[in-house]
Amino acid sequence: MVSSKTFGFSHRLWRWLERLGFEADPFALYEAEHERDYLSYFFVDRPYLYDVLGVPAHPQTAFLMAGRGEGKTATRHMVAYECTHGKFRRQVLPVHYYDFGLLIETVQGDVSKITVRHHLRGVIRAIIRALADEVPAIYFDHLDETERRLLTGYAQAFGDPVAQLRLSQIIPTQPLPLNWDMLSPLETLNTLSGLVIKLGQTPQNTYKSLYILVDCVDETALGAQAAAALLRPLVGERTLLEMPHLAFKFFLPAEVGESLRQAVDLRPDRLCVRRITWDREALRDVVQQRLAYYSHDMVRRLEDMCTSAAKGRAMERLLDASEGSPRTLLRLCQALIHHHVYRTDDTLIDSVDVTETLIEFQQRVEVERQTPVAKPALAAAREATPEVLPETGLHIAPGSGHVWVDGQQLTPPLSPQEFKLLETLYRHAPHIVTQEELIESVWPQSSWGADESYGEQNLRKLISRLRRRLDVSGDGDEARFVKNARGRGYWLKVS
Repeated sequence: MVSSKTFGFSHRLWRWLERLGFEADPFALYEAEHERDYLSYFFVDRPYLYDVLGVPAHPQTAFLMAGRGEGKTATRHMVAYECTHGKFRRQVLPVHYYDFGLLIETVQGDVSKITVRHHLRGVIRAIIRALADEVPAIYFDHLDETERRLLTGYAQAFGDPVAQLRLSQIIPTQPLPLNWDMLSPLETLNTLSGLVIKLGQTPQNTYKSLYILVDCVDETALGAQAAAALLRPLVGERTLLEMPHLAFKFFLPAEVGESLRQAVDLRPDRLCVRRITWDREALRDVVQQRLAYYSHDMVRRLEDMCTSAAKGRAMERLLDASEGSPRTLLRLCQALIHHHVYRTDDTLIDSVDVTETLIEFQQRVEVERQTPVAKPALAAAREATPEVLPETGLHIAPGSGHVWVDGQQLTPPLSPQEFKLLETLYRHAPHIVTQEELIESVWPQSSWGADESYGEQNLRKLISRLRRRLDVSGDGDEARFVKNARGRGYWLKVS
């Protein structure tokens, strides 16, 4: 009988998952943006979701604050789901406002120049796109001719070209020309929301309100440090936050929310202000619901995947290490599964797997915690010319074959395979790149077939050669730059 260790990691992982009854890896994804199509099946319902949803007939602006990886974007997707497919279906039109690129381009990156009118154009642009994409054509039949022309005028003045085209097919009428600058932001937005709540299956069964879902404000080209300043003109316009048929729902990093609270009076008696927190029971539910969903209820607890000696403490140790973050907990579960499959053919996870996973994961976290500070310098180094190379560390010119170590160009140049491997690690630094990804980048047309161990052997040999070439000092520290993440792959330390 051939051991599964004969095959590569991916093959062993799938065989292990199948033995336990999983149709897919329950922890392969842990970011809501990648799981929105099926997030509703294992989202852990919390009171703050109900608070943010509110009552469509009496919409209330809400601020939901959370730490990184604590579920703010997942909650946004669930609010949109409830408005599109759930309890508020066809009662609320959800509008996603998280693309600030045009706004930033308009002010040439100077957040001090942003006004509420800049946000107004972005919000209305998003509303027009939602009308074109989400609202059935027959819902527009209840508008009279003037209202149809007015809505077409909004599309012409604020909509993107695709939304304009779609709405022109739904409402084939001439736009009503207006001097939009003569209207205040409140008048402009209030008039549009008044048109939206007239859309529906019948004149008596129409939308009750719009929810503007604001997210990703810390993920713009300006960085997280500009997030609060970017939003301040919008948040400071109290009349917009208390409109009769429209509510803003802000999903903010905790530090951005706190900065806004200091700059603007967010009155909790008139606005919904909530902070996401996780207790151990809720975190346990995050894991259990995923396990049940991906195994069709065959596996309901992590303990069901552990040996009798490990099951008593395995989950508790992961919860301790997660520090109250559901994303961190999911990543820990993923790391535990991968470590176990890489280490042994046994079906059940044991205490050794848990201990070694926690040690290795802590090392990864220490690297990642340096990333927010290191990224700008790293990006600058990547784009640097030889005249501004750092005096220490590693620099490459992508696509050129040129490599510098401690300010000196590497001669003779690396071989094509060595450079491709280094370039792949450099592009992802300081994050871990799996063995499979590295093999695919260096040998994309390989014909090794099922014998994945051959590819892994070649990769290890190539890694060894690359390390020797980068050890220009000859002090024997061959692993100075190319680091091994046991059971995961390799990562590059550029400094």
